[in-house]
Amino acid sequence: MATVVMLLLSLCVYGQETITLPLNKESLHSTMIGVGGANILDTYLSPYNYTGTDIRIQRETQRMTTLWGGRVSNQLLIDVNGAINKNHVRNIKEYAGGIRYSQGWFYQFAGGNTVNPVERSSSPWNLAAGLAASGYLGGIYIDRSGNNPAQAKADLMIDLSAMATYDMVIAKHHYLWRYQVAVPLMGIAFSPNYGQSYYEAFSLGQSDHNVVFAYPGNMPSMRHRLTLDIPIRRTILRVGYVAQFNQSTFNHLKYHSYTHDFMIGFNKYFYRR
Repeated sequence: MATVVMLLLSLCVYGQETITLPLNKESLHSTMIGVGGANILDTYLSPYNYTGTDIRIQRETQRMTTLWGGRVSNQLLIDVNGAINKNHVRNIKEYAGGIRYSQGWFYQFAGGNTVNPVERSSSPWNLAAGLAASGYLGGIYIDRSGNNPAQAKADLMIDLSAMATYDMVIAKHHYLWRYQVAVPLMGIAFSPNYGQSYYEAFSLGQSDHNVVFAYPGNMPSMRHRLTLDIPIRRTILRVGYVAQFNQSTFNHLKYHSYTHDFMIGFNKYFYRR
């Protein structure tokens, strides 16, 4: 009888331990897809702007860590986009797109929690800021004949990023607003030189300052992300707006990519073993 009681007590304790998991075991997963507009200029390919439609997919994972007394969160963000554009007279097509992988760490101010502020924070406002390491790989192709119809895009950057959340309660339901901004600080980027062909750079091995130091002076860029989490029974619907303003001037070549996308998706909380 005593053995049975001890076994039941041990099972109850085990059950309690699995329920009261540490905060750093909780993670938020979100997937969104969206569509919007694009405006792209790359003087290596053409002196004209190309405008059209942009399609974007974002996959995000956030979790609290044990760093700095448990006040640091980690964010993994994968951003994929593709655009189909045309020139100003609408007779030449341009295809552009790429993928950015970002891994960031955010310090939570005033004991806040931007990962799960509805359940883990006593304040409706939460603020966090930190640094992120990001890498981008993509390209642009213009549907026309010529020596250089395509342009590769690649960079490795350290970004300054900040995040704010606001828990808006309506009729006892929590609607969570989340805003994030990221600004590239420094890193390296690939760029051909003015008048240099890819044949010269790769087939002949004639490199010419193709790896450049990137900083806000020659790469003034900014990425914005605004989302609203809407509870629908046991599901959390996420709608949002993503605006990215990427610019650079490398080797006397100008580039910009301005995109605006309206997003929709879902998010869910998980407990990691």
